[in-house]
Amino acid sequence: MPYASWVCCFGALFGIGAIGCSRPTPPTDFENSPVAVHEVDVDRIQLQSWPRTVRVQGSMLAYEDAVIGSKLPGRVAAVNVDLGSIVRQGDVMVELVRHELELRVGLAEAQLRQACAVIGIKPEEDETLFNASQAPGVTLEQALVAEAQSIVNRAEQLLSSRAVSKQEFDTMVAQLKAAQARYSSALNLVNEQISMIGVRRKELALAKQLVVDSQITAPFDGVVGERHISPGEFVSVGQTLVSLVRADLLRFTAGVPESHAAKIKEGQTVNIVDGLNITSPISTKITRISPTVMQASRSVLIEADVPNPLLDLQAGIFAEAEVVIDAHNESLVLPLSAVSRFAGVQKVWVVSDGIAEQKTIRTGREDGHRIEILQGIDRDDLIIVDEKQGHGGPVVARERAAESQPQANVPSTSSVANCDSLNNTN
Repeated sequence: MPYASWVCCFGALFGIGAIGCSRPTPPTDFENSPVAVHEVDVDRIQLQSWPRTVRVQGSMLAYEDAVIGSKLPGRVAAVNVDLGSIVRQGDVMVELVRHELELRVGLAEAQLRQACAVIGIKPEEDETLFNASQAPGVTLEQALVAEAQSIVNRAEQLLSSRAVSKQEFDTMVAQLKAAQARYSSALNLVNEQISMIGVRRKELALAKQLVVDSQITAPFDGVVGERHISPGEFVSVGQTLVSLVRADLLRFTAGVPESHAAKIKEGQTVNIVDGLNITSPISTKITRISPTVMQASRSVLIEADVPNPLLDLQAGIFAEAEVVIDAHNESLVLPLSAVSRFAGVQKVWVVSDGIAEQKTIRTGREDGHRIEILQGIDRDDLIIVDEKQGHGGPVVARERAAESQPQANVPSTSSVANCDSLNNTN
């Protein structure tokens, strides 16, 4: 046999012998070390009060928005307000030239004094209490009637003795009737004059009202939204002078979708949560509901009064609100940090018997701190409150509500036991 063949056979036998005599390598410290177990904060999912709401969008409108016009024609003497001016009810905003109107007042007063002088009373006296029979003209005619009646009575006694002829007696009777007619006429004239005094008083009141109307005042407390005229302009009846809005009380107006319209009632709470200068939610109540559905948007119009005493909210701003339709609703709720999201899928880490596993859930509302669970987990399930702590496998669960009493952590005990059994297996 060649020398090279002998060398190869000898080397093979020597290798086999070395393998058979070798001892097993002792395990390292790393292989005998226990499996690392993570501590995680968990929370037991429970029902919490979370009122059912409908989110709507709308506007904060002025409670009153009036276009103030002139009641009479005239030239503008002064404009006392401008854009943004705050006025109180009764404040004079615009003044018209009223010299001619004051002359009319003087004329009406003179005519009233003239009418009162006819029956002998003063303008400040009440003509309706005046006794018409006491008027000078009526008193005169009444005296003439009494005189004519006396003459007829004496003539009637002398008629039987023929001291007075029948013709003379008839003349006396005719004179009595004429005196009575004049008395009735004088009485009617006084009553007519009393009525005329009433007319003169109305004319005077109308002339004074025109003077008052020459000063255009604010019909309510508000803020001037627009000024339309300047001093010196001639305005006609009904011409717009000033636009006035009431801003100390606003109307939140919004449309509620038709699908939720049946749940909307007057008196329900409305929380206005978003809008210009709205730094914290504003709570109010529904005060008015439209009886019809708007065809263009398929929604029902609602209104809620919003106090604005400091005028820090501007009329017309956009706002969002939540209408509470079920104040006693309860939902399964978790901290928002417990939910992980990826590719449209939402999951949470659930701890059961010391083992953490991820479950897919379906969620509802969220408010920045908590989220509503609709499907995927049940009440009293233990959920890892921070999804960043979650990983599959054994964990030590530490309930947040029982951090001061670790001995009551039943899940943590089972978790350690499972870890020990796993180490023993290894």
